[in-house]
Amino acid sequence: MNYQACKTEREELAYFMRRLYKNQLTTCSGGNLSVRLDEEHVLITPSSLDKGVIEAGEIGLVTIDGTNLTPHLKSSIETGMHLEIYRQRPDVKAIVHAHPVMASTFTAVEQKINTALTAESYLVLGKVCYAPYALMGSVELSKIVGNAVKEANVVVMKNHGITTVGANLLSAYDRMELLEASAKMTINAAILGGVSQLTSEQQLELDNW
Repeated sequence: MNYQACKTEREELAYFMRRLYKNQLTTCSGGNLSVRLDEEHVLITPSSLDKGVIEAGEIGLVTIDGTNLTPHLKSSIETGMHLEIYRQRPDVKAIVHAHPVMASTFTAVEQKINTALTAESYLVLGKVCYAPYALMGSVELSKIVGNAVKEANVVVMKNHGITTVGANLLSAYDRMELLEASAKMTINAAILGGVSQLTSEQQLELDNW
């Protein structure tokens, strides 16, 4: 795989990383995005760079077995997790891992994010999987999240953050942004009281939509 040949994909990945930071869905040093180029190659944001100003030339290229083809860039600590997701979900082409404040709050409490408050969140997010804690960057975490995405496109990682997947970067990003909105609505609704979420019949109608 020629690094220069995938410039368009690198530019898109850098754009969505900057957008993630601009919209306060992660910190300048946190979070990582990736895109599967083909069966053997993955583009991924590296470690130790300011995610708020990242450019296409700062996007790393790795093989599906973890070989860093851009050794001048430090591989993301969560590279293993991204690669495991791609191995478990051949349909997934993009991954967004971030630490949005409201959604990440639910990684540290017993309550769950209510995704049935609006039709959009229920339809786009689908099932949300809540994964147990494991040390960041560990093989254990990679396996836990890899198993979780077999059941869902959205994973809430205990005491860590959120991982979303999609057929492209926009769909994965959309799920991250919408989960954060759903987390805010869940908290606001709890404060206001009198919550009126989608009924089981309305949810079924969306399931068949």
